Amino acid sequence: MSDTVEDAGSDNTEAGTPNPATAEKQALAALRELLGTGADLAGDYLELLAVEGGLAGRSLVLMLALAIALALLLVATWLFLGLAMSAWLIDTGVLSTWQALLAVALTHLAMALLAWLSVRRLSNNLVFGGLRAALRRQSDNEGEP
Repeated sequence: MSDTVEDAGSDNTEAGTPNPATAEKQALAALRELLGTGADLAGDYLELLAVEGGLAGRSLVLMLALAIALALLLVATWLFLGLAMSAWLIDTGVLSTWQALLAVALTHLAMALLAWLSVRRLSNNLVFGGLRAALRRQSDNEGEP
């Protein structure tokens, strides 16, 4: 029976009509090529993801190290500015050594207190007060007959 199908297929090819078996093979070959290309593309994307992920990880570590170095430099700068202010107060004769050091320390303490009060005031924005009040009002209204 397969001989008959092949003979019929060869007669159709000679008559100018495409062979269904050949068309099916061509479609399967095209599908294999498409799947192969898609797999190659997916592999390329995964490789790019891995390379960029490694770069992002190294960049993050470097950024954290630089942030720590920056914080240390800012602390050192703050200390030296306090020492410079103390030295200036002493050199001008306005205050004695201990008085100048105490004045700078109290100034720093006052600025720390202002920063703490600001943080405390800003922390009220983190509790979703308006939403909680609205939900409380809604639950109170639902409880009334």
